[in-house]
Order: sequence, then C-alpha cells, then structure tokens
Amino acid sequence: MNNQQYLFSHPLEATVLDEMLKAINFKEQLRENYILFEEKKRRPDLLGKTVKVTANQFPEIYQIAKNIEGKTQLNIPDLFVYEDFYYGMESKGIEKPWIEISASLLRDFSENEIEFMLAREMYQIQYKHTYYRILLEQSLQLLGKGYLPFSEGIAEDAAKVIYYRWSRISNYSADCFGYIVCMDIEASIKAILKCVLNSVILAENMNLLEYIKQGEAINGLHDEVYEATKSDEQFPYGPFRIKNLLAYSTSEKALLAKEEIKKEDKQ
Repeated sequence: MNNQQYLFSHPLEATVLDEMLKAINFKEQLRENYILFEEKKRRPDLLGKTVKVTANQFPEIYQIAKNIEGKTQLNIPDLFVYEDFYYGMESKGIEKPWIEISASLLRDFSENEIEFMLAREMYQIQYKHTYYRILLEQSLQLLGKGYLPFSEGIAEDAAKVIYYRWSRISNYSADCFGYIVCMDIEASIKAILKCVLNSVILAENMNLLEYIKQGEAINGLHDEVYEATKSDEQFPYGPFRIKNLLAYSTSEKALLAKEEIKKEDKQ
C-alpha cells in the first residue's frame, strides 16, 4: 500500500500540508534537536514505565500488528503498553518511531477496534503524519517562547491555525486507512465513540444519528468567537470524524482501496 496514499488521503491533505510546511522555519534544525535531545530523554521512561509488545509479550496484540503488516506491507514499529484510565493510542518519535497504547484500551476494545486504532497510527508513521506533528508541536513551543522567528508574514496565531487545520485533515485520512484495514465500519465507528466518551457502556448505547446531528449544529455556529474556537482544535470533532468515515466507506476510493489491500494480503 506504500504507493496508494491517494486512496485514503483527504482531498485537501496535500494542499494543507504544503501550507503547513511553509509556515515552519528551520525544519531540519527542529528535527535534529528532537532526535538528539527530546527523543533520547523519552527513551529511559519508555523502557522503564511501560511493557513492550512482542511475539511473547501480549502476543494477541502483536498478532494484530502482524496482520496489519501482512495486509499493508507497513513495518511494525515498537509497541509499548502503559497504564492509564483513558483510552489512548499515539505514535511518537522521529528517528525510530514507536506507538504507545493504554492498557485500558486493550482491555475494553474488540480485536477489530484495536486493529482500526493500530492501523491508523502505523499509517501516520508511514506517511509522516507523526513526523510533521512533532515538528508542528516543537515549532509552536518555540514560537510561543519567542525562540523561533515567524515565517514571513505569518504571526503566531495564524501559524497555529494553519498547523491545526492540517492536523485535523490528516486525522480524517488516518481514519479512512484504519477502516480499510479492519474492513469493519461498525468497529471503526465504535472505536471513535469509545475514545470520545472513554466508556464502553455509553458508546454501546449511543444514538449515532443524534450524535452526527451535533456536527450540523457546530456548522451552524458562525461568528468570530465560534470560528476562532473551531480553528483552535488540533483534532477533528467526533461527529465530523464519523460523518467523514461514513461518506468515505461508500466511495469509489474505498472500493479501490479494498481491492488493493486484498491484493497485498494475498502476496
């Protein structure tokens, strides 16, 4: 699937990525600083406070990752499980990326739901979403402290709007990839709902149509305060994620993507 990104990516992703990269100064310096200092500082705690997933440690989770690798030809990154009440899964790192998974997510999510979540993070590593997100976060921190000059004509608030727009769009793309890998729209939606509510029971009893209507209500909010609040979100609102995923699941791109992933799985 390495050459098939167009089958999953949001139509606006290339445009917003170009805008975002133009707004970041000193990208190579930010990358080197993160690898030499920030990534190294994380490693001892990562190895000391989590449990690494292997063929012999949490083999069920490792097998899900192997299945994704077989379907997509994406390499399995290091996977680490940490204790947390909240459902979480996030890819991190630049030189040798890894994925951190909360124990509560592994406990409460079905196999297909875990596959959806894990596939979307492996996608973000492969297609550099994780890398760009780290550059984005590092740049914002330095901009806020006055250590990094603005790109020409771009103020800090404007840079943040550009960065976050790309982040929201890229997450839609990751959702689409996760769905294609797990081939289960219900599991994909349930995984999103569980993350929104951090509750299996509440997610199982939600009225999906009513929830999607909340997105329509958000779109109806128009003034400077509303628009500033919406543009300040790094991740897309839950109703928008589900609506986008439902639309994608019936699209021609999704049908082509399913055919491609079936070919990869047979190889």
